[in-house]
Amino acid sequence: MAFRQCGIVGLGLLGGSLALDLRAAFPEMEIIGVARRAETTRRAAAMHSGGMPVFTTLSHDLSVLQKTELIFLCTPVQTIIQQLAELANIVAPGTIITDVGSTKRMVMNAAVAALPATITFIGGHPMAGREQSGLEAAVVGLYTNATWALCVPAGAEAAGDNLAALITAIGACPHRIDAQTHDEIVARTSHLPHVVAAALANAVLGRNFDAVAQQFIAGGFRDTTRVAAGVPDMWRDILLTNRDQVLPALDDLLSELNNWREAVRTGDAPYLEALLTTAQQRREKV
Repeated sequence: MAFRQCGIVGLGLLGGSLALDLRAAFPEMEIIGVARRAETTRRAAAMHSGGMPVFTTLSHDLSVLQKTELIFLCTPVQTIIQQLAELANIVAPGTIITDVGSTKRMVMNAAVAALPATITFIGGHPMAGREQSGLEAAVVGLYTNATWALCVPAGAEAAGDNLAALITAIGACPHRIDAQTHDEIVARTSHLPHVVAAALANAVLGRNFDAVAQQFIAGGFRDTTRVAAGVPDMWRDILLTNRDQVLPALDDLLSELNNWREAVRTGDAPYLEALLTTAQQRREKV
């Protein structure tokens, strides 16, 4: 493996799970964790894998990453952008920085603006997660079989190969993609579903919802709204940093919902069944 050291900034679900997987795959790797809360570093210090401490070093300060070869930024997108500017004055030439943010164009642009040419930034986004948050939710195998998007800039192919090899070693599936295409796709496959789940939770649970109604929550409602339990500040950043792709997706959804509303309003059974059948067939196809 090309990397002897790895820094992880942000020790929540994604950062903590990444650390667990790295320790399992690379017992001799030096893993440096950075978190802003003392309680998080206390929990991180107690983490073990295979009888070994998961983290070699823990700190609240980015300066601990001064000589780290590879750095993962596992914080909300707007925080990632701020940290890139901070790291520009800290890390050594030759350092590779990547992230796990759910939007890529704004992060990639921020990296170009903030980092000197001697530091390589590769945008990353693992398609993995859970509705739980925080370091206590971290698990081994979170990234197993997950697609991991990599936005590798021109001239950084060798660094991209090394990063892809590490990602493969922890069980994920690296996939190279440009930032624009990535953001267009995830606006519909990830960001729109989260808005739908949150809006559904607000619409159903906010109107005269009492203890009696709670007894009639079915599995479909729980499944459909599961991701609404996600971290609000993280999702706020995701939606705002990909707004020009999320807005057309919302427009398409509103148009689709109007079709359903009209079918129900007019009692158009054939049209309603056609909508249901199309949805069933499209989902089964993928």
